[in-house]
Order: sequence, then C-alpha cells, then structure tokens
Amino acid sequence: MDKIKTGFLGYGVRALDALMEHPQFDVRYFLAPGSRLCQEVYEAQERYRDVLNMEIVNDNAQLASRFAEISDLDCFVMNACPIILNREVLAQMKVFNIHPGDLRYNRGHQPHCWTVLLGERQTKIVMHSVGEGIDQGGIVGSVDIAVSPEDSAGDVLDHAEDEIPVLLDALYRHLAEGNPYESVIEEGGYRRIMEYGDYELHLDMDTREQIKRKILSRSLNHGAFFYYKGERVYVDRLVSYQEYRDRENSAITVQVRETEGSVYIHSLWRSMVFRLNPSKALLRKERTGDGLL
Repeated sequence: MDKIKTGFLGYGVRALDALMEHPQFDVRYFLAPGSRLCQEVYEAQERYRDVLNMEIVNDNAQLASRFAEISDLDCFVMNACPIILNREVLAQMKVFNIHPGDLRYNRGHQPHCWTVLLGERQTKIVMHSVGEGIDQGGIVGSVDIAVSPEDSAGDVLDHAEDEIPVLLDALYRHLAEGNPYESVIEEGGYRRIMEYGDYELHLDMDTREQIKRKILSRSLNHGAFFYYKGERVYVDRLVSYQEYRDRENSAITVQVRETEGSVYIHSLWRSMVFRLNPSKALLRKERTGDGLL
C-alpha cells in the first residue's frame, strides 16, 4: 500500500507535526475545533500554510457535512478534540484517536492531569479506533510512559506525545498490512473533568505530597488554589516547606505579597512559601494582606 492519505482533526498539533513528518502519511486536511483555537493552532496554520489549509469546525453537524464531501482519504487522525463524534460523523469517515492515558481505567478529557493528581507512576499513550463510546474502540498501538514524582501534567503529556511517531508506525501497519488490534476496549474507568474541589488546597490538613500533586496536576492551567478573604488565591509552585512539630490545630497566618509574587503560610507546626500565579493574582485595592485563615 502507498502512503496513507489522511486528515488531522483537533488542537493537539504535536500529532499534526508528527503526521507531516512521517514518511508513510500524506496529510491533506487540517480541521481545527472552533472552541479550542489557540496560539499553537495558529502557529501550525502558519507553519503549513503552503501545503495545508486549516478549516474550522464547531460541531458534529459540520463535521458530518464536511466528511461527506471528502472522498480522497483513508482516515482522519484525531488528537485533543472536544467534539464527541456521533454516529452520523463516524458513518462518513474512519477516525483514529490519540489518547494520553490507559483506556482500561483512565478514559476522559484530562487523563494526564488525573495521573499526576493520583500519584500514578505509569501511564500510556494509545492510538485507537473511534466509536460512539468515549475513548473506546480497538487499540492500534500503545506505549508505556513512566511518571516521576516531580512530573507535572504538562511533563506527562510531553513525554507521552514524544511517542506519537511510534503510534503512527502502528497505525500504518494496521491499515497497510492488516495488523490486528492489540485489544478492544468496550468498557473502562472514566475520569470526569476536574472540579475546583479536586485541586483546592486545604492549608490546615493537606500533606506536602497532596499539595505538590494538586499544583502539578494543574500545571497546564493556573495551578492549585486556596480561599483567602473570599477570593481564590492561585499558586503554581511550592517554593519552600518546613515542619516544626507534630501536626496540631492552630490558626494559620496568610501573607499574600503580590509585588514579589509570593504567598507565605505560617502555623504552629509548619511554614510554606508558594509562588503566586501572576495571571491569577488577587486584584483588590489592598495590595498586601495579613490575616488569619
């Protein structure tokens, strides 16, 4: 079989880059979800403007209509697409999805974030056929990814996406040589989208490990947060941590110093310093805060 004629759907453009570089794929279409247009997508549009036109799609109706017009492809490869493809879309086109998580227990929108929050030391990146069930289907290829205690969600995603060329090799063998699926996932653990409570810091009770995981799991967003004077204070790094004695209930002193970008936490049994996320700093008339939480 000659080159696999394919299109790309999504905003995870590292997969598009890998497709464009792979010698066995001929990329002819770039469909970007309108709700996820970002700097990386626009940079990819510019990078490939001489060979590839970017088209914006917003929902299943537009995708089904566009797929019905395309007759010169073997399949689409999808990475990071918020549109859950329905039956009408899949009737028009064969689609394969890249998922940075183990489909047996880590399906869903934020697998790399949950991996870090839960302290898991291994994950997978998977290429699978897309069916009507979310993150279900036949696994074309997968790669195990080691996770260190210091890895952020962004690190986990980067390490996983480094292996996309391996998955594309597996997809080529599946389509061109008829290699069977590694397995077929019909059920599996689904992890919901994170809520505020998942990464709220409880300064009176969270352990150092819990604090670190919450911050690292939100590295691609604003970090973790705690409430202070009715506001969410977002922090994206634990700069220092010191315990003095056994944990005991006591008042907690919070000092938010926006001018230096730091948050100081003191109690009888420990002290912590966080880096204040500059994009989510407290905006109030009183620029320095001292108080009891």
